Amino acid sequence: MVTTHIKAGYLRRNGITFNDTATLTEFFDLHDKYLTVTTLTYDPIYLTEPLLRTESFVWNPYQPLAPPHAYGAMCQPAPEIPRPYGWVPHHLPWANTVVTGFSEAYGVPFVATRGGAETMYPEYRKKLKTMVIPPQQFF
Repeated sequence: MVTTHIKAGYLRRNGITFNDTATLTEFFDLHDKYLTVTTLTYDPIYLTEPLLRTESFVWNPYQPLAPPHAYGAMCQPAPEIPRPYGWVPHHLPWANTVVTGFSEAYGVPFVATRGGAETMYPEYRKKLKTMVIPPQQFF
């Protein structure tokens, strides 16, 4: 199944930025009582190569589920951060003052936090050893 026009936030839960040209292809494999969902995401703007993820589930007919009314407001859409109608979050080029926050909070070189295919492979560890590591800040 191929999905386009993905809602902002679907991939963002993982910290990945994406745009409206991203496509998501899903594969469902059922083997006995195991369901494996494989997703392949293409984004020509933000991803230097396709993002591949898998998730497996085990069938459990005895899984207790709460009745739908028990969730109440959890099933109602609500804005996570209230903002004026039509407001678009943005930063002018090179004006984002919080972009280094993760790097500083966890003591990870800033360049490594910018991602890309290169940072996903074991060989990148050698390059990390040559980078300046910022002191970790505790909050």
